[in-house]
Amino acid sequence: MTVPVAVPVLRNKTFLILWGGQTISVLGDTLFTLALMWWVVSATQSGVAVSLVVLATSLPQLILGSMIGVYIDRADRRKMMLVAATLNGIITALLALFYWYGLFSLPLVLFMAVLMSIVTTFDGPAFEASVPVVVGKEELVRANSMMHMGNSAMSIVAPAVSGLLIALAGVGAAIFVNALTFFVAAISLLFIQFPSPCIAAGNDKKNSFMHDFVGGLKFVLGHKVLLPLLSYNALLNLALAPVSVALPLLVLNVWQGGPALLGLVGSFKAVGFLGAAMLLSAAPGIIKKTGPVIIGSVVALGLFTMVVAFAPHQGWLLAGVAMVGFVLVMTNVAAQTIWQREVPDELRGRAFTARETTTSGLRPLGQAVSGPLLNMVGPVVLIGGAGLLCAIGGVFGLLLPSVLHYPHEKRTAQSEAPAVSDD
Repeated sequence: MTVPVAVPVLRNKTFLILWGGQTISVLGDTLFTLALMWWVVSATQSGVAVSLVVLATSLPQLILGSMIGVYIDRADRRKMMLVAATLNGIITALLALFYWYGLFSLPLVLFMAVLMSIVTTFDGPAFEASVPVVVGKEELVRANSMMHMGNSAMSIVAPAVSGLLIALAGVGAAIFVNALTFFVAAISLLFIQFPSPCIAAGNDKKNSFMHDFVGGLKFVLGHKVLLPLLSYNALLNLALAPVSVALPLLVLNVWQGGPALLGLVGSFKAVGFLGAAMLLSAAPGIIKKTGPVIIGSVVALGLFTMVVAFAPHQGWLLAGVAMVGFVLVMTNVAAQTIWQREVPDELRGRAFTARETTTSGLRPLGQAVSGPLLNMVGPVVLIGGAGLLCAIGGVFGLLLPSVLHYPHEKRTAQSEAPAVSDD
């Protein structure tokens, strides 16, 4: 059997189509989220309602993620993404129709949010697990940075587009546009092919669901790099979770800013995302020493978070937020690349959903605790303290030799997954 030659991502038609479809879908997701939150706040004037929507979006992924990973490894991942995009398109189209016919309500929104969250739990890990097969491990850094670049560009464009669309055509139009982007993503998948492991699901113990589920957990828990990296990232996510809760109050109460300044803060963070993604796409060798890059970026993330908290004027605030976005992408691309390199194709669905469940599961805990702390100490101290914990935690990464010295040895050709040929 002939091994396909690795194709640079900018000439890899399969990756470009896959990436383009997902990027357009991200634009729709952002429009949808902004429109939905606008409706919830306007219709209910309730912070509890907003929390319920967030919970409905995240809870199914936390509960079902690790189990769904088994099916991601057993199925044709391209077909799974195709079905997921189509189902999400149908769900959001129905939501738009309900809105236009005056049937919108909070219980309906919560029910549909749960359905979309379940479907998305299949789609996201299947997409990420497919990228190493499509591009080959040599091109992973550039591919991951391009994905972050697309997402960052959409996060810059989407708020303005969403505001204009809601003002001119209403919430229903913004929701329906999201449905269209899902259908575009689904159609794009009809034009490409790439292999999937497709574990055979038999009735014997060896091929049972539980066997495969436990096998995925054992792989992650027994891996000398992934387990410490997972623990490291999960605890840092917990430390930084209060920032997302306290930042709006920092802008509104400390800086006496309105929605314009809050939007500007979000835009500067997205500019930081985009800058790092463009840099890594052009020069992926920057993070060749992946482990030191992660540890250094985490320390920098903590320090720049402290700059945001204690900024003497708005220029420092915006510069700090932009640098937070920059080092976040550096950290995420490096960590994502390690996971994609170290996990075999037939285990990626289970490993990636276990990672997402663990890291995402601690974030709501940190956000829940941050509410009372915010009332006690205020946004400046809370954000500054989170940054300090992150910086100190980053330094502790020096005590994780398996992460610090990654990659440990020159990878052989046998360990590299071939890219999909466009021929």
